[in-house]
Amino acid sequence: MRIALTGGIACGKSTAAALFAKHGCAVISTDAITHEVLNDPAMLAPLGKQFGAGILLPGGSINRRVLSQIVFADPQARAALEALVHPEINRRWRERMERASAPLRLVEIPLLFEKKLEQEFNKSICVHCTRETQLSRMASRGLSAEEAQDRLDAQWPVEEKLRRAHFCLFNEGNLLFLEQQILILMSRVA
Repeated sequence: MRIALTGGIACGKSTAAALFAKHGCAVISTDAITHEVLNDPAMLAPLGKQFGAGILLPGGSINRRVLSQIVFADPQARAALEALVHPEINRRWRERMERASAPLRLVEIPLLFEKKLEQEFNKSICVHCTRETQLSRMASRGLSAEEAQDRLDAQWPVEEKLRRAHFCLFNEGNLLFLEQQILILMSRVA
């Protein structure tokens, strides 16, 4: 069973993914793969050429904060970044999903519907919370109100993702509440 886990920024996708892993799912995080790809030495030159030397740290890695500020403020810059990195990110998660041995294989993929990848999965799950909670969580991560709004604007509204998903998880309560929802959901998709 191939399951996609999506949702809005700061809705708790990674928290939910960790709980799915705790209960036996093979979990693949496209965020983790994105970190790998951005730190791949083969990617540094194309990224530096596209976005300038200011995105490179002295040690030769990517300054993700600076790169994020650029791409979330400019849709054309974001499209250029996606054109550079998404093919490799997609190749890696597909490869890892094929190699996974667990019967439930879950890919945490924030842009599932935006990139029209839902047909690659048997089911999709959307994690959601209120907009106020999203903004609060982003503020706690050190993002300014403007940066948080740029990130929200870069993704589809969570309501649209909810409409398209097969299942939803409401991540507004405590961790136990989220885990209980996941256990119920796993019993239905297994």
